[in-house]
Amino acid sequence: MWKTLNPSEKVLPGDSIRYRSDPRHLTSVKERVYDVVKADLHYFEIVLRYDKECGNEPEREIVKYMDIGYHIYLEIWIV
Repeated sequence: MWKTLNPSEKVLPGDSIRYRSDPRHLTSVKERVYDVVKADLHYFEIVLRYDKECGNEPEREIVKYMDIGYHIYLEIWIV
């Protein structure tokens, strides 16, 4: 189940993150799912999840915790 990630919540390496382009819509037109590969005190690093047959270098992004909920909207996968 996807849950909105709030600015005060921390993530851990191995978590799955989904980007939401517009907070008013529950699903975006093109779903982009990322894996957290590094977590620090003020930011975390995510890698775009590709199919296994894709041999390209994964797209990496760095997200500052203070931007969550203000400039970007993310969801975290909760089991």
